[in-house]
Amino acid sequence: MLKEKILQLWELLIQSKKVLMINHTRMDADAFWWLAWFFNILKNIWWYKIKATNDEKAPSDFEFLGNNQIIEEKLNITEFNPDLIISFDASSLEQLGESYKNHIEKFKEKEFVVIDHHITNPWFGKLNIIDTNSSSTCELVFEIIETLKLESFIDKNIATLLTTWILTDTNIYYNANTTAKTLEIGAKLMKYWADFRSPMFNFFKKKEFNKSKLWWETLKDLKKSPDWKLVWWVITKEMFEKTHTTDKDTSWLINEFLSNIDWCEISFLIYPLDNWTTKASFRSSNYDVSSLCWRFWWWWHKLASWFSSNKSIEEVEKEILEITKNITF
Repeated sequence: MLKEKILQLWELLIQSKKVLMINHTRMDADAFWWLAWFFNILKNIWWYKIKATNDEKAPSDFEFLGNNQIIEEKLNITEFNPDLIISFDASSLEQLGESYKNHIEKFKEKEFVVIDHHITNPWFGKLNIIDTNSSSTCELVFEIIETLKLESFIDKNIATLLTTWILTDTNIYYNANTTAKTLEIGAKLMKYWADFRSPMFNFFKKKEFNKSKLWWETLKDLKKSPDWKLVWWVITKEMFEKTHTTDKDTSWLINEFLSNIDWCEISFLIYPLDNWTTKASFRSSNYDVSSLCWRFWWWWHKLASWFSSNKSIEEVEKEILEITKNITF
């Protein structure tokens, strides 16, 4: 079934001259790599005119890969008038932001392909290539490449993009979504001369000064349950202002520190997205944290999930503690 849909994508690509790629707002590494590798592969096929867009530029953290320039911020989609639109890693139309809202008719009238892996995706495209098995996201990417026989277009740049994606999504092969096939794909990419050291340094070893200051501010107020099974931090707007950081600087706090505290079963981070929205991000090595988030506007992964709320930080914290107080491990 999946291969049939991938072949349908190929038919659409053959019929198209102008292709638009879009990923979700507040793009993370996952969303960027998906788009970037496909952009670079199609760029090597001479007949395509390709553009990629988002409400925002690609995060500066990705600059070392040299692909940030492919994102055209707030592109006039109506003027570009693509034959085919491909969405990467967005679990809903709302996540496509103003780029979608300002050009709804184009999305309705054009061929619209959705490539994603989130179980919350309502299949909002005309063609939906969706694999909800969270352990096989990179396998989906590589299956598209192999099914369409695009291996010959993999150069060092594309191999490095895919390697970076695998390293960040598996936390350097540590997370539970690492499979034997993941490792096989990593080995294949090394044969294409992928640079695996740069992403390891830039995403896991390098520590920016302001982010380190944010770490210090949060570390002073570490919260925990009496048995250390539940560990969390609360970041306030004032802490962001004091350290000259933003909510986009928070992921490494939970991934690299909070979730690795000894005895911890569930870790979470609460912080403001803006003056009206509070976000809570969860991690666990064993517990299905998505079960804690389904009551809200949420994004699903079994061991890594988040939700947003229009309630205050204090209200969200109280609600989470109420929901988790009867959990047994």
